[in-house]
Amino acid sequence: MPRGGVRLASVKGNVLSLHESLPAWLAAALDALARGDIGGWMTIYADDAVHEFPFAPPDGVRLLQGREAIAAYMGGLPEMVRFGSLDGIRCREAGEETIIEAKGHHRRLPGGTPMTLDYVWFITRRDGRVVHFRDYMNPLQLASG
Repeated sequence: MPRGGVRLASVKGNVLSLHESLPAWLAAALDALARGDIGGWMTIYADDAVHEFPFAPPDGVRLLQGREAIAAYMGGLPEMVRFGSLDGIRCREAGEETIIEAKGHHRRLPGGTPMTLDYVWFITRRDGRVVHFRDYMNPLQLASG
């Protein structure tokens, strides 16, 4: 059973666990992102990864295909957002499938105005690397303030 986890059910031979902390691989990548280290963040992705924003506004980015496209997009974030802490973390894992719910406390740049974002992430990995990241961030929260 994972650290701090509770066994919930068996899913396709994998145990589904629920816990209130991030998996180590994602925590390390988010720490890198908070430091503005996009290369450190990108270590989680496979070359053929897809990162989706299903709730993006009509004029927003909805789909990034391939590690290079994801890196190009993410490379602009440190100029717009200073990533801070996450709380209210609920993590569900079964094999290489991970679902995260969390609330992010960040600062909008320039100026440092506080910004809170609710996240729901559906992440699929293959051989330990992210191949599909569905990022259900609320665009209304991103646009407000």
